[in-house]
Amino acid sequence: MKKLSYLLLTLILTIALSACAMLSNKKEKIQMRVLFAGSLIVPFDDLEHAFEEQHPNIDVLMEGHGSIQCIRHVTELEELADVVVVADYALIPLMMYEVENPETGQPYANWTIQFATNQLGLAYTPESAYADEINADNWYEILSRPDVLFGLSDPRFDACGYRGMMVGQLATSFYDEANLFYNLFGDRFTQPVRVQKSQERDGPSTILIPEILQPEENSGLIMRGASVQLLGLLESGDLDYAFEYQSVSKQHNLNFLALPMEINLSDPAHEENYESIRVKLAFQRFATVNPEFEGKTIAYGLTIPSNAPHPELAIEFVKFLLSAEGQAILQGQYHPSIIPPITDQKNALPEELQAIVEE
Repeated sequence: MKKLSYLLLTLILTIALSACAMLSNKKEKIQMRVLFAGSLIVPFDDLEHAFEEQHPNIDVLMEGHGSIQCIRHVTELEELADVVVVADYALIPLMMYEVENPETGQPYANWTIQFATNQLGLAYTPESAYADEINADNWYEILSRPDVLFGLSDPRFDACGYRGMMVGQLATSFYDEANLFYNLFGDRFTQPVRVQKSQERDGPSTILIPEILQPEENSGLIMRGASVQLLGLLESGDLDYAFEYQSVSKQHNLNFLALPMEINLSDPAHEENYESIRVKLAFQRFATVNPEFEGKTIAYGLTIPSNAPHPELAIEFVKFLLSAEGQAILQGQYHPSIIPPITDQKNALPEELQAIVEE
């Protein structure tokens, strides 16, 4: 009995010590925070696991938001992040280059890397109203029908939202339907969304977003803070259609209506046409900037904030994302890459990243 008791005690102590060691190792892991655009949730989940396997001492804390909200966490809410990744690369210079960290007096960022692209279209299911009828020629007419519910993410916080409105205005000219944008968006909010024509010939048209952007009851339009928040509504049948990225639609096994290249923001050959549209937040919502978003070919961007807690680890994460393995993870989840990645300020990049990007 004494021998058995001794063996049991030894076993209990061994298990207890192993548990303590595991907890200790977990506590010793360095936590690295990555703020990223919600449309990257699926590939970034795979990226997190692959990176942590190669760096067992690192715990990557992934946090998805609308792209504008990602930046605001750093610049407005003064939260620390090691990497910021957005669906519109232009947001980083617009909202981080000229904004100084009050503690350091330095801008929050001074470089951006473009690393991925996408295209905008309509996600839907076989049960969506008129699913057997909708096509690239009549989609705007079907969305305007009173018995159809469609979704848009909030353009005040999410790039997919203001890009959806850009598509609507580009479609107005492309299909030569003067009331197309107004029918889709203009009269569906408690405060109307207006389009301001340029005073200059061939100048850009500007979509003006009011401070209060609340869809009218029974307007047929449902809005959420980020585009991925519309997916559950599509899958449950509470929405018929939603403006979504092609990659997100494929990741969730949704039907995807590809729109013409002239309006879907995916083709550099039509960049001049995309640039004819801008979206402006027609109010002072942000403490530091008053954003105006220019129509461009979709390009995702990233940066390492100047006050990142773990800049060396952030560099390792970015290197992994831009590596052949990282790009294969993106493409395996239907998310097209920009190869090679492009930067706007090569000399400002950490040396380890300069060799793997182009200007």
